[in-house]
Amino acid sequence: MRAGLRFEAPRGLSLRVAATMAAAVALVSMSATGGTTAALDRSAGVSAPTAGYQLLLQKGCTNCHGIAGPGRRQGPDLLRIARGKGSAELLAEMWNHVPQMVNGLSSGERLPSLSAGELRDLVGYFGTINYLGEAGDARRGQALIAERSCLGCHDLRRRGKIGPALISAARVASPPGLVSDLWNHYPGMSAALSGKGMRWFDWSGGDITDLSFYLSSITPLGPEPRLQTPGDPDQGSKVFVRLGCVACHNPAGGAAWSALVRASNRCSAAENGAALLQHLPDISKSWQRAGQAWKLLSATEMADLLAYLSRAGAELSGGDAAKGEAVFASKRCIRCHAMPGTKPGIGPNVIDMPAVADPYDAAALMIGHARGMKLATEIKRVPWPQIQPDELQDLYAFLSKVPRR
Repeated sequence: MRAGLRFEAPRGLSLRVAATMAAAVALVSMSATGGTTAALDRSAGVSAPTAGYQLLLQKGCTNCHGIAGPGRRQGPDLLRIARGKGSAELLAEMWNHVPQMVNGLSSGERLPSLSAGELRDLVGYFGTINYLGEAGDARRGQALIAERSCLGCHDLRRRGKIGPALISAARVASPPGLVSDLWNHYPGMSAALSGKGMRWFDWSGGDITDLSFYLSSITPLGPEPRLQTPGDPDQGSKVFVRLGCVACHNPAGGAAWSALVRASNRCSAAENGAALLQHLPDISKSWQRAGQAWKLLSATEMADLLAYLSRAGAELSGGDAAKGEAVFASKRCIRCHAMPGTKPGIGPNVIDMPAVADPYDAAALMIGHARGMKLATEIKRVPWPQIQPDELQDLYAFLSKVPRR
């Protein structure tokens, strides 16, 4: 079990605010303790979040922006603005925000330089924000237990008529912990429900978040952490294979994998956990037909699997070069950066620019020249070119195909 932490809310603090603080504490802990979340292979996409968090501090981002709270200056809370956004959206938003960032700098400050690898690390950090999801509501979780008559089979603190106690110091009270408990007990639970004439429950991300938060609020402190550090997507990919998920959802491609990526990417652990629980009847039937025993998952393995699902397919796709050429023209890039055979501008010709290997390279090249580009737009009295996420990827595809000297 990887190292975790305990979070106790200060007195008088609402449960929702406390949960948000706990999420921030978990992320800070990862950087301070060298958390064990491993980086994805670079060819697969996004790195571990630890380096991204360190970059926010090293590059001075927190001089303006807050993390789980207001910033020192006018910058918005980074956790809030990053939630639900993917790689292209974050990079495009960073570019669009350049004029405000420049205007917000104090005397002697400069825009931070960011390499392609560092941009990738930042995206990895913000992917963790999506994984943590929204804070739960203990009152709704308590109501859900009553609504589903959970105490007809379970007791809160001791074994119930049929099932085990709902809370225990030996179990992790978190969305991945709750999902792993429900996963492991599915065969017995589904049989008990069927005997009572009931079907398997519908689950939503809110159900998982609220129920786990309620159980966490009444669980005594024990040897396990109240809040786990985010899962390891690399290990989660191995769990995905071990469970046999690749038989239907092959990461090599296909409609089933594409559908899974669209449904799970950028979702929280609770949201992907709920989708997994919804799928349990189908998984059970498939394993029964194949004569397979039910495969148990620890809370750590479940956290890893849910992290993998939230990041699956997150890498920037690259876009369309023909559309990218149109973007280069429509955003007036060509007025300063000449193409072969056109009149030179005040910026470097495209054929003299560094080659770009992926969209992060393109974004790093653009952000690296942002200060000079802002000055050029002011001299020419043209507005700062705003860019959409798909336009950023199309622009990369175009820039990658232009021959260099």
